[in-house]
Amino acid sequence: MTGIVILPAGRDDAFEDYKRFVRDGHPIDDIESYLSEDDLELFRTTSDEDLVHVWGTSVDGAWRNVERNDIVLVYHDGEFIARGQVLQLRHDPNLAEYLWKENVNHGRWDDESPWEYMTFLTDVEEVEVDIEEFNELVGYDETYRPQGFTRVADKRLDQLAGEESVETAIADLTDAGERVHPVDDEDDEDDGPTPDLANQLRAASTDGTAHEEFEKLVAKAFSQLGCTADWIEGGGDTDVEIRSPEHVVVEVKARGNGRVNSLEVTNVDKHRRQRGADHAIVVAPGFAPKVIDNAETTDLTTLAVDDLVELLDRRDRYAVPPEETLALLTRSGAFQDDRLDLLDESIQDRTDAGETLLAVIRALKRADGPVETAEDVRWIVVGMEDSDDIPTTEEIRSALQLLAHPTVGVVEQDEEGYRATTDYENGVQLVRSLGEVVQPPREKE
Repeated sequence: MTGIVILPAGRDDAFEDYKRFVRDGHPIDDIESYLSEDDLELFRTTSDEDLVHVWGTSVDGAWRNVERNDIVLVYHDGEFIARGQVLQLRHDPNLAEYLWKENVNHGRWDDESPWEYMTFLTDVEEVEVDIEEFNELVGYDETYRPQGFTRVADKRLDQLAGEESVETAIADLTDAGERVHPVDDEDDEDDGPTPDLANQLRAASTDGTAHEEFEKLVAKAFSQLGCTADWIEGGGDTDVEIRSPEHVVVEVKARGNGRVNSLEVTNVDKHRRQRGADHAIVVAPGFAPKVIDNAETTDLTTLAVDDLVELLDRRDRYAVPPEETLALLTRSGAFQDDRLDLLDESIQDRTDAGETLLAVIRALKRADGPVETAEDVRWIVVGMEDSDDIPTTEEIRSALQLLAHPTVGVVEQDEEGYRATTDYENGVQLVRSLGEVVQPPREKE
């Protein structure tokens, strides 16, 4: 859950620090010697003016509860005057001393209680929000006034569930920032099955007036692929954020001419870094060859709508796990037919394995009693099947070992041999749960 962090800038010196280090920012070049190469790349990629926006505190207990992407609100004189988003957390006594002891003249630096627990921010905006409005939102007493660095308790944020998300609630309160809308297919029964979604995706992707609708549909598509996905409303951030099974941002590009001819890779990468995501995907109706060629050299994947529809089709027919889909989508470069072929091969392998498991259960149920060996089970399968594609003895043996495992337990093994402990119908359900992709063999007449 996205959290809310309060930075108190009530005293005159704290307010001056806010203006200097949070609102206006501090030059990255000035602190370059304190930063690693990764830090420098992060700050420079996410800053439009080569500035860092930073706050320090000595309150390490509350600071350690802060997480990347938490929303930050700055409090001063009865109101919140700015909001931002956590970009990075850093414990750095040396950098803190340089910033607030050597660069500031207000004399508030305390060597016994230094502001060494640092929060770097992005997307800082000035706002005007009365403290009473915030107190009502999170359930604080109307007399509450921030007294120190604070992260609002998660139990209070749980009360915002009716607001869709913490981000949306704060955006409504401050009239700033993005509104985040979690996607839940169970709430979208009127949208129809995947074929309708496929048609809607194709239509919206080439409609220059349907950018927002296209974004929503892409978020819904990734949700149907089994991901936990949010649609992010607003033009200043990424469009869709996948939070599990991997952290990925998705940029959505509608084009009336049917393809993206150039791609602002730097902007996509900025959004990825701001969100702390591991990868970025760009979805569009299609891509020019030069965009496809360049995709491999960047840390992103291009995905055409038709290929997204193919992935939805495989999810519908074979319940492909989202982990398997994202493993292909988070490989840099263009998602093309060769990756679909890899997915199909994996589906076929798992389907074959599932069919072998079911064939073993059917064979054991057909036998008059225990079946002594894997080879004996195979001969029963041979008698049942009219196909030349019969599992090998080793494949039968592996299936028996899995089915007889205590965590599965649908086959028993003793000195007399193997016997099934469930019927075929239950076996189908079990194998589906094991492999997530099984098409049971048709019953023989």
